[in-house]
Amino acid sequence: MTGSPAVHDVVIVGGGVAALTAAWELAGAGRDVVVLEAGDAVGGMLRRGTVAGVAVDLGAESFATRTTGVADLVADARLAVQLVEPRPGGAHVAFRRRMGRVGRAPLPRRALIGMPADAAAADVVRVLGRAGARRAARERDLPVDPAVFEGVEPSLAELATARFGAAVTARLVEPLCASVYSQRADAVTLSALHPALWGRFQELGSLTAAVDALATHARAGSAVRGVEGGLWRLAAELEMAALRAGAVIRTGATVREIRTTSAGADVVLDGETLVAREVVVATGPASASRLLGVAAPVAAPVRLVVAEIASAAFDRHPVGSGVIAAPDVPSAAKALTHVDAKWEWAAAALPAGAHAIRLSARDAAAGGLETPAEIAAAVRTLTGVGVNPADVREIAPVSWSDAVVTPEVKVAAAAAAATRGIRLLGAVASGTGLASVIPHARAVAAELLSHPTPSEGVRHVR
Repeated sequence: MTGSPAVHDVVIVGGGVAALTAAWELAGAGRDVVVLEAGDAVGGMLRRGTVAGVAVDLGAESFATRTTGVADLVADARLAVQLVEPRPGGAHVAFRRRMGRVGRAPLPRRALIGMPADAAAADVVRVLGRAGARRAARERDLPVDPAVFEGVEPSLAELATARFGAAVTARLVEPLCASVYSQRADAVTLSALHPALWGRFQELGSLTAAVDALATHARAGSAVRGVEGGLWRLAAELEMAALRAGAVIRTGATVREIRTTSAGADVVLDGETLVAREVVVATGPASASRLLGVAAPVAAPVRLVVAEIASAAFDRHPVGSGVIAAPDVPSAAKALTHVDAKWEWAAAALPAGAHAIRLSARDAAAGGLETPAEIAAAVRTLTGVGVNPADVREIAPVSWSDAVVTPEVKVAAAAAAATRGIRLLGAVASGTGLASVIPHARAVAAELLSHPTPSEGVRHVR
C-alpha cells in the first residue's frame, strides 16, 4: 500500500534569480523548499557565454544601483563575488541628422528615461539641437492637465512629447525605453517604469523639476554596477548558497498545471505531482500567464549577440561604454555595448587586439545580426567605426522568448495569483531589473516565513 505523498513547505516554479533568492531565504530558515526549472540550468536571464576564450554575459550584464538589494544579498548570503563599477566613459546615443546622416553624442548626464533635468545643458543641446532644446526648456512652465493625474495615465511617449516635445521622445526617451526595458514608449507608462519620478511629477507639476530632484550628476550609464568576471557569476553563487541552505533544485522539470486546494496546491509535472503548502510562480510572463490561466498577448522575443571584433579603432573607445539607437537609425541593432570599454575585468581578460561587442536586436523576429557581414554593418552604423566582416571573429548569440513583461500581463497575473493564493516573483511581479526583483523576492520570502508551518505551530503550542 502506498503512503501519502510528502508535503513540501514551498514549491517554487521557475529558477531565475528571484526564485534562487527566495529559496535561499526560505531553506536557510528551515523550510522544505523545492525549485522546479524547466530548462537545463537555473539563473534565468543571467547566462554565461564565451567569446575569445573569455566568459561573458549573454543575458543581463549590469544592475541598477537605485536600491541596495543586490549588494545586501551578496553580503547576507556571503556570495563569493566582487561587485565592480563600470569604467569611465558613459554611453552615447545615435540619431538621424538632416540629410539622413547618423549623428552620435554622449547621453545627457542628468536625465531619467531620457527626460532632461536641464534642457539648456550642452550635452542635451548636442543631442536635440537648438530648436529641440528650446522646446524642451518650456516644459517647466507648462500647465498640467488635471486629467493626467485623475484619469487614465497617458503612455510615456504621449507624456514626454506633450511636455518636452517630439525631439526628446524620438532621440532620448524612445531609444532608452527600447534598449533598457525592451518595450516601446507608446506601450508603457511612466508610473510603471519609474514610480518615484511619476510621484515627483504629481507633487511638483513639472517633469523637469521632478528629474532635477531625482537625477544624480553622474555620467549617463554609471548608475549601475556589475560583477567581476560577469554578472552570470551572481546566479551561479546564489544557486550554491541555496543548495547549501538545504533547498532542492531540479532542472528539466516542466510544470504543466497548478491545482490549488484547501490545504495548498498540487504542482503537476510530466508523470509526477508535488504537494505544497505554498506555491510561488517565478517564471517569465508567458509561462506565468499559462499557469495562472491568464490570456496573455505574445510579447516580442529578445535577441542578443556578443561578438569578438578585431579592430584597433576600438582601442580608443569611440562611443564610450556603448551606444543606443533612435528608432529612425537604419540598423538591425537597437543598442551596442563595448564590453571591455565598460568593464575593467573584461579588458584585462581579452587577448591583445580583441574587443567584445554586444548587440541587442531591434526586432528579434526579423532576423539579422547572424552573419559577420550583418554584425559588421550594425557596428559601423552605431559607432562610425569602419568594421569589415573579416574583423568579426567569433559570435555568441542568445534569444529570450519569455522576457518582456507588459503592464497588462502584470496586472492580470497579479489578480489571478491573488485569487488562487499563489505568490508571484520576478519581473512579472516586481518590474524589470535585479534592483527590483531581489528585494521583492526577499520580502515575499519574509512574508511566507511569518506564517508557521504545521510542525512549527505544534512546537509553538508546546
